[in-house]
Amino acid sequence: MDGRRRESLPPDIHAELVAGLFKPLPSLVIGWGCSIAIVILIALRGESVWLVGLAVGLVVAALARLWLVIAYRRRPIGAHTDRATVRRWERLWTAGAWAFAAVLGASCLAAVLITTDPAVHLLIVGSTIGYTAGATAHNAPRPRIAIVQAALTLGPVALGALLHGGTVHHVFAVVTLLYLAAAADLAVTLGRRSLRDRLAHREKAALARSLAEQNMRFEAALSNMSHGLCMFDRRGRLVVSNSRLCEIYGLPDGSFRPGLSVRDMLLRSIAAGNHPEGDAAEMAAFFESRLAGGVPSSSTMTLADGRTIQLSQWPIADGGAVVLFEDVTERERAVARAEWLATHDEMTGLPNRALFGRTLDDAIAVARTARRRFAVMFVDLDRFKYINDTLGHAAGDLLLQEVAARLAGCIGPEDVVSRLGGDEFLLLVNSVTESEAVEAIARRILAAVAEPIVVLGQECRVTASIGAAFYPTDGHDGDTLTRNADAAMYLAKDEGRGCVRLFSPVIERRSFERLVLETGLRGALERDELVLHYQPKRRIATGEISGLEALVRWSHPALGLVSPARFVPLAEETGLIVPIGRWVLATACAEAMAWQRRGFPPMPVAVNLSPRQFADGSLLADIEAALSGSGLAPELLELEITESMVVENLASTLPLLTALRERGVRLAIDDFGTGYSSMALVRQLPVDTLKIDRSFIRDVLANPEDTAIAEAILALGKALDLTIVAEGVETEAQESFLRDHGCHEIQGFLFSRPLPAEDVAGFVRSYELSRLKAVAGAGAGGGAAKGSSRRSRADGKQRSAG
Repeated sequence: MDGRRRESLPPDIHAELVAGLFKPLPSLVIGWGCSIAIVILIALRGESVWLVGLAVGLVVAALARLWLVIAYRRRPIGAHTDRATVRRWERLWTAGAWAFAAVLGASCLAAVLITTDPAVHLLIVGSTIGYTAGATAHNAPRPRIAIVQAALTLGPVALGALLHGGTVHHVFAVVTLLYLAAAADLAVTLGRRSLRDRLAHREKAALARSLAEQNMRFEAALSNMSHGLCMFDRRGRLVVSNSRLCEIYGLPDGSFRPGLSVRDMLLRSIAAGNHPEGDAAEMAAFFESRLAGGVPSSSTMTLADGRTIQLSQWPIADGGAVVLFEDVTERERAVARAEWLATHDEMTGLPNRALFGRTLDDAIAVARTARRRFAVMFVDLDRFKYINDTLGHAAGDLLLQEVAARLAGCIGPEDVVSRLGGDEFLLLVNSVTESEAVEAIARRILAAVAEPIVVLGQECRVTASIGAAFYPTDGHDGDTLTRNADAAMYLAKDEGRGCVRLFSPVIERRSFERLVLETGLRGALERDELVLHYQPKRRIATGEISGLEALVRWSHPALGLVSPARFVPLAEETGLIVPIGRWVLATACAEAMAWQRRGFPPMPVAVNLSPRQFADGSLLADIEAALSGSGLAPELLELEITESMVVENLASTLPLLTALRERGVRLAIDDFGTGYSSMALVRQLPVDTLKIDRSFIRDVLANPEDTAIAEAILALGKALDLTIVAEGVETEAQESFLRDHGCHEIQGFLFSRPLPAEDVAGFVRSYELSRLKAVAGAGAGGGAAKGSSRRSRADGKQRSAG
């Protein structure tokens, strides 16, 4: 039972109980010494061998116990001593205590039975009972030791009294046994109390440690909080605060001591210069009313250095409040920054579309009430993409910032300039009401934008296209005004860029047509509405058909046959030109191969590449797919590109052109003479053909400049051994001039208009038959051949018109 109870004891309590057995040493030595002295005295007086032997045994037991105590004191046990060691010391102590008690009890029994001297009896019995009382109290924390020890000492006393005989001794024996029972009960009681006391002390110590740890954590939490904190009692006096609070207000640590009032704390903050215009009484009254309110609240305080401090207060159940102080300066700035970014363009600092829309709505409301006009201007930079592509986006951003500043400098204080995104700007012009005034502002803007701009050490020049719309004549709401100004701007771009156009009903119709075209164009391929027409080319020297140029047309269900001049620029803007160009390539190759299968001689077919198609990464794969899918020989496909397409990115253009040339595809520079024409450039390119732009052929006989340009191009082609094709040839005089100056091929209405694919075979058959007849009748005179040629051209025109 005792073993199970011992096992259930916490190890530290068990160790503490055992450690208590070995101290204090003085009382132990006194108890042992007194008992030994009395036993020795009785042994000497009684002259009994038994008594002498028992006295010697008692001395030996006492010395053994003294040695055990000294050994223990050298290596005492503690709360963390392992349980086996604690048990070993407890067993050693138990053995010594019981051995000493047994020898002492035996000495008492022998003295009572051997001697007849009442004084000896009294002395030995009194000494034994006294030792038992002390030992019981000392060993009570381990009741089992104390009870057995008492039994070993008092049991022989009672036995001796019974054996001695006599009523008095019998009564004494009974009393001794009762005393033994009392001693046992006392040992149990004292043991339980000692255990309770130690457990209670242990719990109190643990609680104290826990409280100390909590206090340390609380102090650490207070000291390391990012917020300032203070607590007030129900009287509004400071109970506790942390060092962060002093930090926030720039005060020495410990400036806010417990017991201060709100007014005292404010006076210290005012003295530190935090509230140069603050009134202590007024501020104290405000915050004291918050404390007394008993409800959660929040307020802000702006310090002299511009920081914003937020005070959050929570009431305490028994009165008072806890207040948190947070420096929210950066958060407030971030919120303000976020609000600004929501309404402004970050790069230029101008109002964005959302803010401009609200401003425009406000202007409409004011104008509606005042019955006045104002204008909305849409400004778009021309060819801005070229700046980004050549100098990089960093340069483009710097240019936009400079343009934004120039736009702001061209308008009045009542006006607003906004950036929509990219290179588009919107202006709200409140300061003028007449068209002439708006046009004057627009001219001022055009002049300012056209001034040179130096970005990243490079001088740049840009132009702008401007459209304007008036409230209320051109729209009664912001969306309509913006849309109509945008439409007018597109007209300015279509008419040459670098100019201004005011909105009109004509523009509205064109804008609507543009919307119809854009909407229809997105599904034109799927609906099979695109068709190819082919314009034949003729070799001047022999009169043979030298090839065909494929020209795309759009067979619109409502608008009829739409010219490429109307929808190709739109396809370029929307990116639809890439799939359209892919379709043109595949269809032209397939139809050229179909004519061969019908027995016609192979005829080269030329296809124009758009700038976006030329820059598309899949162009080479598209060309290979068109050739392999149709079976057309690569040398029968000619790709026409413009000079500007090549010059804009020569480094990436040359590898592409070389790859096409290696595959056998022929290359031609279209509209030559209108761009960056130079022998150095042409010599770098693996091209086969130069096409003189129709603008130089139109007045080649009347305009000396056009004549000189045409002659220079023809000379360049001859020097570089390139085929020269003249576009837009419409008269025999133009053809004669070109023949005389060595031009190889012509293309134009003089020979044939573009023909639908289904008419090409008939035209070729008819023309070749006429040409062969003319060749056969050449002996009859050049006039007959020339007449035949004229008739064939007339036949071609009639078929084309049909």
